[in-house]
Amino acid sequence: MAKKPKKKVGNLAASIQAARPEDMQNLPARPMPTPAPTPAPVAASAPQTPAITNAEAAALGINPADIPAFGAGGMQNLPATPGGPGTTGKGAAEALAFGLTESLIAAFPELQEVYNLFVAEKYADARLKYFASNYYKNLGSTASTRQTNKATRPGVYAQELDAWKQAQRVRLTAKGIPITPDIDAMLEESYLKGDTDLQLDLRVINSGKVGTIGGTTLGQIGSLKNAAYEQGVNDLLGADYWSKVSQGLFTGSMTAQDVEEQIKNMAISAYPAYAEGIKAGRSFNMQTSALRQSVANILEIDPDAVTNNNPAFKQLVNYVNPTTQKPEQIPLWEAEKVLKKRDEWLYTKNALATFDSLSRAALRDMGVVY
Repeated sequence: MAKKPKKKVGNLAASIQAARPEDMQNLPARPMPTPAPTPAPVAASAPQTPAITNAEAAALGINPADIPAFGAGGMQNLPATPGGPGTTGKGAAEALAFGLTESLIAAFPELQEVYNLFVAEKYADARLKYFASNYYKNLGSTASTRQTNKATRPGVYAQELDAWKQAQRVRLTAKGIPITPDIDAMLEESYLKGDTDLQLDLRVINSGKVGTIGGTTLGQIGSLKNAAYEQGVNDLLGADYWSKVSQGLFTGSMTAQDVEEQIKNMAISAYPAYAEGIKAGRSFNMQTSALRQSVANILEIDPDAVTNNNPAFKQLVNYVNPTTQKPEQIPLWEAEKVLKKRDEWLYTKNALATFDSLSRAALRDMGVVY
């Protein structure tokens, strides 16, 4: 391929000098380069506002250092809020400072309106609505703290709940409540409501899911039943009475001393002839021990068979003086007369011996025998 001839380049300076002035002014004007614009001074960026204050973070159990500022787009790292993951904005942060998270609003739907007001940056209305909510008015400080922990610190919540449940299982078992699945299911609800031990006990008892109460409560019931026997009123107290007493002792709404006083008053009413002794601290059984032994001896029966329901014994302890028409403790000699008039005595060896003796005496008087 043929090479193109090179153009000759003259002496530019010589050509310019040889040019006539009128020729120079006819040359096209050469545009001057436009200077680069001077960049505007960069204003110092304003300090980035943190998502929530240190105090608010501490109240929520969040380390303030872990919360980036708005400008860094760090709101996406905050706990989830009802607006969805990564919800940003000052209103969302204000709502979060009040602990308004998805899980808390799910538990207390009335807080959704409060959250919406925060997001709309209607802070005064939001706070008024929050403080007027049943959540705020009806939850104690303990319940509120636990609800907040459940919503914002699930790990801490789970750990503290487990420790509390273990302690309550031990306490309830010692008091005589077997931990069934139904009872165990009540524990978290009670924990979230901030129940005291007494409130939990009432919740368990009132659930209707408790069978026979054992443990220390059962031991107390046994002692009280024995006290009722000693005062002669054990047969007057049925299963319903002891069930109520068990519940009262378990919940702490009554004490063993309360029940003992009830039993004593019942005995005073049932046995007026022995009332003064009962008031002085001598039980009904203590005051009637000699009378019981007389019944056993005269009727020739086992002393253990002379219970409070024994017909002969009941007749004697309800003795009324025929002269004064007032209840009195029957004298032993009078008790013997009363007992020998009963049909039971006629079949005793003592009765047969008496009849035999009388018959022999009558025959002797008749001169038949000597």
